[in-house]
Amino acid sequence: MTRTRIPVLGALLASALPLAAQAPAERAAIERLRDSLAGVTDSSALKRLEAGLIEQAKRDRDDPMIHLRLGWIAYRLGELAGKGGKPHLEDAAGEFEWATELRPEWPHPWFGLGHAELALGEHAVIAIENLRQQLGKDYLSKAARAFARATEADPAFAQATIDLATTALGQRIRPRLDVALEAVRLAVASPAGANPGVQLARGRIEREVGEVDSALVGFQAFLAVGGDSGVGMLELARTRYVGRRPGARATYLDGARAARSPEALAAYRADLSWIATGAELEAFDSVAAGEARRAWLRQFWEQRDFESARDSGERLAEHYRRWFYARRNFFLVSRHRHYDITEVHRTDQREFDDRGLIYLRHGEPDQRASHVGVGVEPNLSWLYRRPGGDDQVFHFVAREDVQDYKLVESLADVLGFGTAVRAQGARDPRVAELYSSRADFGPAYRRVADGMGAPGPVLAEERRVGRRAIALGTQSDSYDRRFAAPLAAVAGDFVVGPDGADAGQVIHVVFAVPAGRLAPTAGADGSGARYPLHFRLVVADSAGRPVARLDTLRVFTAREPLRGSSYLVGRLALEVPPGALRYRLLISTPDGTGGDLIARDSLVVPRLEGRRFTASDLVMGREGSGLVWTRARDTVLLNPLDRVPEGGTVELYYEVYGLTRASPYHTVVRLEREGGRSLFGRLFGGGRAPVLLEFDAAADGPVTRVHRGVALGDAGRGTYRLSVTVTDPLTEQTVTRTRRFEVVARQ
Repeated sequence: MTRTRIPVLGALLASALPLAAQAPAERAAIERLRDSLAGVTDSSALKRLEAGLIEQAKRDRDDPMIHLRLGWIAYRLGELAGKGGKPHLEDAAGEFEWATELRPEWPHPWFGLGHAELALGEHAVIAIENLRQQLGKDYLSKAARAFARATEADPAFAQATIDLATTALGQRIRPRLDVALEAVRLAVASPAGANPGVQLARGRIEREVGEVDSALVGFQAFLAVGGDSGVGMLELARTRYVGRRPGARATYLDGARAARSPEALAAYRADLSWIATGAELEAFDSVAAGEARRAWLRQFWEQRDFESARDSGERLAEHYRRWFYARRNFFLVSRHRHYDITEVHRTDQREFDDRGLIYLRHGEPDQRASHVGVGVEPNLSWLYRRPGGDDQVFHFVAREDVQDYKLVESLADVLGFGTAVRAQGARDPRVAELYSSRADFGPAYRRVADGMGAPGPVLAEERRVGRRAIALGTQSDSYDRRFAAPLAAVAGDFVVGPDGADAGQVIHVVFAVPAGRLAPTAGADGSGARYPLHFRLVVADSAGRPVARLDTLRVFTAREPLRGSSYLVGRLALEVPPGALRYRLLISTPDGTGGDLIARDSLVVPRLEGRRFTASDLVMGREGSGLVWTRARDTVLLNPLDRVPEGGTVELYYEVYGLTRASPYHTVVRLEREGGRSLFGRLFGGGRAPVLLEFDAAADGPVTRVHRGVALGDAGRGTYRLSVTVTDPLTEQTVTRTRRFEVVARQ
């Protein structure tokens, strides 16, 4: 292949004659030269061609086209040489620079110089390159200036403008966005404004410098001049999110429907990849284009809204807030990442350091900590508090490159592999000092800091927990509800049939909030006590698709403030479809400082319509609980805490469906203690829970409402399961419903 291309290259080189000003034909000849060089893979042939041109340059040193030709040949040799290509790239930069001195008014010499400096920046030694970047003298800055000069020489030189913008956006420290911004603004005012790539670059640069309105104009112009609709609408959506403009979510979803090109699909997939699981990405890849992809993405984000009882679209907006924050704070300084033996989490992405990965998935940590000491690498730790005390801690360290923080399993790894190993067997003052900076992160950190016992087992456990945090944290995402004052609320639920205007099954959620967690306000006349609370109950199917929702603010009143161990209790009701359902209950104070999120993921709702034999859930109440439910002619006692005093009586309510009037049915009530054989099992023998109550009755019709009081007798304190089994003798069908409750000491 190479042998057939070299003559073509020779012909192209011969046709590119030096002129006082570059005409469109000469520019086209240079572009054809670059295209031909891109197809050459035989470096020896290129070197022979280069040697011949060098001899020619010795005879005609002032010919800018010879230097341009030599520059692009050296550039291609540098590409082919890979890591060893720096000398060739330096040669290319020298030739292009020579051409700029001969013809500073030509755009092509500056364009070539920009590419050479950009490539050199990718080959630079990292430590030296970081210093150069801080001084503003790095290769990337030189590349940006060269691209700007190409555009300055001719604003219609579109590709130089696009490359300049790409360079500025990709710089790791102090990007020359002001230079790029000026260049793209010049370009869009010229004939280059008809180039979609220029408008796209303009929109991205304007957004990066905070000019949201101008960025929106740029992306709209990109679409108007024929730019990729999927790419353009995604960029519009991102910009509307960062600028908090309306219509961001609709634009995002419409862009997904319009996305057809590989570039657009890759852009949407890349945004998902920051938080999606591998299985979710595979599912996205398998979805057909158009409306199906729009629906899939809508469901993807709605499922995450449901997990924390958020408003529709809230998680997507938070995703882009995190994305822009990560771009400004965790963008990789260098694309060259080197891993220490302690840095076990490794990734192919080159956009964010590991802080960015965790931030994109889990957002702002609840607590941050760092430690500065002699010989201690830059380090950070983030604590995320989780419900139930299953907190997650992530440790980051930056070795060699002060901007590239990487995850490590143990805080001791900050001090290096050797120190972490030695710390297992003996107390190390540096380790103790490091751990003292995280003493409030948990008991393990306090124990190591205080020198309590042998450090080995504690450090081993801390490493195990850290390894688990990395595994979970890099494969999951969260948007937890966080409240300064948790309410410690408890809730239970039951599903019964319709009542009055209800047309289907109804879920009732009963709740109890400790009085000590609530701050009452006085009534309008200054008397009594008022307790306003906001409730959000969201019910979804097993895939997380919302099927029912209730948002309400309720104000509870009392003659006097609740005191002591009392509870504020109440009930919420919501019509739901049959099937496997999940729900989230959010209870919060109006100012948002206090609250709780209660989740249930295993709710099976039968179809309660009277046409088939089935039963509602058990409703378990007791006298004195403070909460009743009145429906039609029934008064049903409730028990939000699911507690019954010793020797007490459980008041049961349930509904039997699907029997004709006067049809007999058989009922058996059993009680079993959890965690071992119950008192009744010891008294009556056998491994099965004993029968407390057994009776036959006649059905009232398609719906039979049953009230039964069940005395607990000598049941001691503990947790029990009470089950009711109803049998239709005609069909021998049975339905069993079970309820857990606790027997507590009588007060």
